[in-house]
Amino acid sequence: MQFKRFAASVTATVALATTGVLYASHAVRASDHQDAPALLARVGADITDDYLFPSPTRPGYVDFVMNVHPFIPAGMSQHFGLDPDVLYQFKISHGPVGTAAPADTALQILASGSGPKQQVTVYRKQGSALGNPSTLGEPLGTFAFNDQKGAGLKDGVVAFAGPRADSFFFDLSQFFTWLPDRNYSNPRSGDTIVFGNGAPTFNGFPAGTRSGPAWGNYFCNTAPSTNFLTETNGGFNVISIVVEVPKSLLVAKGQSPIIHLWSTASVATATQINRQVAYNQIELFARPGEKELFEIFAQHEDTNALEPFNDPYIRASLEHFTRVAHRSEAIAKVIQAVLYPDELAADLSQPGPAAYLGVETGGATGSKFGGRSLTNDGIDTALGAVFGNTIPALGLAPDDHNENACLAAQNVVSGQGGVQTQPQFPYLATPH
Repeated sequence: MQFKRFAASVTATVALATTGVLYASHAVRASDHQDAPALLARVGADITDDYLFPSPTRPGYVDFVMNVHPFIPAGMSQHFGLDPDVLYQFKISHGPVGTAAPADTALQILASGSGPKQQVTVYRKQGSALGNPSTLGEPLGTFAFNDQKGAGLKDGVVAFAGPRADSFFFDLSQFFTWLPDRNYSNPRSGDTIVFGNGAPTFNGFPAGTRSGPAWGNYFCNTAPSTNFLTETNGGFNVISIVVEVPKSLLVAKGQSPIIHLWSTASVATATQINRQVAYNQIELFARPGEKELFEIFAQHEDTNALEPFNDPYIRASLEHFTRVAHRSEAIAKVIQAVLYPDELAADLSQPGPAAYLGVETGGATGSKFGGRSLTNDGIDTALGAVFGNTIPALGLAPDDHNENACLAAQNVVSGQGGVQTQPQFPYLATPH
């Protein structure tokens, strides 16, 4: 049964989660970059990606990564820092696959000052008071922004915050041609898949490839695909937060070794709770692509302010959008069952490497650790589940013969036009 969960888990999770376009000075926008109006007004709170993987250099440690502030132009990263009025949090719950438990642990990051001269503090908070609004926990230490080697903090924690090359890749501009609602600067069109010239398609297909009978059997586009984040204007950068933590600090005696991760950004308010500043959540990120593929743009702001295990908007969208894609009720239900709650799972009792959806699939995606590495590409897998034959091929639901080959892959490869990782901490590549 664990293996059978693979279909939906692999479905649209990473799909359209991490890619984007530029802030005010550029025309193309969206994915989880700029995914809601509040984030257009507060770019430093915009989370574009998160990751969780075993440390490549320190046995017994795991790394939490959050990328924020998208579309920093090549050669300009030295002018940017974290937003000092935003509390960034890695929220963690413990329990088996499918649990809807609230967070019981949070790693919190807060900057002071502005620009590249900032000081950054990491806090740890545990217990039941980890919802929204948030307050600070126990400080683990303070370090200088953009310290290239990272800073050692309390309890063996090592941390980094600074500019890095954006680590995901996607043919975003082509995606917007057939699902324009997901681009915030477009007129709203909901879940309508636009035919335009009669051929919604990604690029890069071999000559003669056709969509399939259920979609009119039109020809897919043979034009080359583009990795927007690395092939436009020299590539784009983000501000990355990396916290390397001993596994022993994350799992107490009697707790499940399976953790569920979601990342949030919250803004400071004038309210105080127990004489501490209260921070209200305006951004949520967990499984890449879940909001961006399935949910109409108008609902993103609602989802961003909720807990991932209590979100009626994304829950309904998971089933609805699969039917927009002309898939059967059986396929829709598989997707809904695996992708809700919207959380990234990892089993800390298992060795690495990280393999996206590894926990949900019992290791079918590469290892039982799960999590997500910096090079895990779920886009084509997700598209294959929604528009291709991934789910029927795995025996999770009967084939409805409604596949669309032109939308089942976007044909962009890792590293196309850029490098994603480096072998040393903080592991993300240096800025463009």
